[in-house]
Amino acid sequence: MKIREGDEPIFLSLPSTYGRLERERYEDKWIILFFYHKDFAVGCDMDIGVFIENTYKLKEAGVELIGVSPDPLEEHFKFSVQKGIKFELVSDQKGEMAQLYGTLKTRNPINFKRKAFLISPEFHVLKEYNGRKTVLYPLEILYDVDFLQEIIKKDIKYKPKAYLYILK
Repeated sequence: MKIREGDEPIFLSLPSTYGRLERERYEDKWIILFFYHKDFAVGCDMDIGVFIENTYKLKEAGVELIGVSPDPLEEHFKFSVQKGIKFELVSDQKGEMAQLYGTLKTRNPINFKRKAFLISPEFHVLKEYNGRKTVLYPLEILYDVDFLQEIIKKDIKYKPKAYLYILK
């Protein structure tokens, strides 16, 4: 089973820099769930750099970031401190969550594809982003979030599944 646009996301209770990944922590919030292959890797540094630069803007808009990689928790803590990361990093050392989202690239060694998922406050995956263009896909996500926030501000009836078509 692979989670796709329109599906309800699944959060496994994996170790994270916030303790454990818990769905309840993100109720009624927009979420950007992104998978990357390694802390301190050059391409991942660039992706996460764009997210770090926009963390406060996203939080003001009610958007939370969750990063998932196969790195051990200790590595995530070092990475968070060095980069000044103010969002949750999840340790998926067995690739279980990556498998659910279709981002598991290889099993031996465990490696993830760069992908991100925009999740609505009602817990629907609205869009999947392919991370092959490294720096560009976080910017595309930020654009989509801004766009959806504007629609909501204008009192347009909020129907999460309808946004699947708006974002295409």
